[in-house]
Amino acid sequence: MDSKDYEDYQKNNVKASKSQLKEYIQIYADMAKKLKSEDAIELEAVKTNIRKAYPNEIYFTLVDELGNPVKLTLTESSKEYIIPIFTDIREYAMGSAKISKLFLDSLEMKVLTPGDISKIAEDDEYFQGFVINPHSQNFNMNRNGEF
Repeated sequence: MDSKDYEDYQKNNVKASKSQLKEYIQIYADMAKKLKSEDAIELEAVKTNIRKAYPNEIYFTLVDELGNPVKLTLTESSKEYIIPIFTDIREYAMGSAKISKLFLDSLEMKVLTPGDISKIAEDDEYFQGFVINPHSQNFNMNRNGEF
């Protein structure tokens, strides 16, 4: 979500904003279905747009009472995890309702910047990346912001 859209949401409760990254991810998914390969050269331009849009947006995630983000472990026996992030208020509302059912804790929304995500990657060796809009687009990026 653009930071100006978030300010508008805070001030006026306007939830109709759209994330540019969300639109690029949808284009990527639609093209990948048609091309049948995520390595197709035609997708390079879309990947470039996703990389350019990612650092310019802010995201939402869920945190527990201690301010720790919700972690989705990769396997039952592993300490490695990913965090779900959402590109806009609508995605957050849909995703947070589903994720909250999995946790007994009281969860709240937290705003994250790409810098915040980079800090998590630097500070925690078990952090493997994040999943963007897990209940609609389910787009994965690793700890370095790559696909």
